[in-house]
Amino acid sequence: MTPLMMLGMILSILGVAMIFGLIVYYVSLPLDNPIRVFLDMADMGLPYLLYFVIIGAILSAVGLLLYIRGVKTGIMVTAGTSYTSSRITTRTPPLSKPVTTPPKKMVKRIEKTPSVVEEIEKEIEEILEVEEKPPTPPPVEEKKPAIEIVSKASDMVCPHCGKLNPLGSRKCKACGQQMFTPEEPSMSCPVCNAPLSLSQNIAGDLYVCGICFSELKIPPEIQKTLNLK
Repeated sequence: MTPLMMLGMILSILGVAMIFGLIVYYVSLPLDNPIRVFLDMADMGLPYLLYFVIIGAILSAVGLLLYIRGVKTGIMVTAGTSYTSSRITTRTPPLSKPVTTPPKKMVKRIEKTPSVVEEIEKEIEEILEVEEKPPTPPPVEEKKPAIEIVSKASDMVCPHCGKLNPLGSRKCKACGQQMFTPEEPSMSCPVCNAPLSLSQNIAGDLYVCGICFSELKIPPEIQKTLNLK
């Protein structure tokens, strides 16, 4: 740091300290204090406190200008010379080594050796040329045999008292007993959800539900699972 920069920094700090220190001191004084009364006195339309603030601002501005000028002069000196406290000594550039051109054989070898970029490009081309494997199709889920409704009933018959009940009833409205014990949906009547084990065979794969008396066509696989006859 040059002396001019140091002087500018000191003046800027003094100006800022004068402004803020005087304002803080002024605010902390009581209203009847003689110093505060003096600072409140006006001359030419301005109080004395404002004059001190202006003086501090001028000091800060002058210090800032000196600091900027010191920075510029320091840059100009260090561009071609190095600044010291006693004298200015010029810097001598280091001796550059003589540039030697490689022999022709070396140039040919360098031209023949492939660069790293070319090797990477070849590898990328090989990767792109590889045929993409076709995606494997997802496994086909086996469709479970469905129960076909031949004729759909509108009521349910209680197996205990024989009274009619609307579809979806869990208990009989007449006797209050449970209509049936529910089972898995795949093993139940698609109309009233009663167990297919209560069904009665009519002919072949055609059965009648034992609760709603709907005609159902039950696949042989389900017949074997339920041991239907």
